[in-house]
Amino acid sequence: MSQVSLYLDQEVLETARRNARIENISLSKYVSRALMKQAEAGWPQNYWELFGALADDTFVCPEDVPFNQISETVRFS
Repeated sequence: MSQVSLYLDQEVLETARRNARIENISLSKYVSRALMKQAEAGWPQNYWELFGALADDTFVCPEDVPFNQISETVRFS
């Protein structure tokens, strides 16, 4: 099994230790479970339903500009 070093402030460390004690598991197992739970969470609930929900006429997609027009206006020093 791999090992990882974490740098936590004292408050976060104490909270993790307390939660591990409550669950009667090691600190290592608690942190591992917390990381796995976060990784499996994916997008927040209803995230995709927000697409297109912004009602603002000033929020528009810019026109597509060919690359050669962009490169003519950009100067690299």
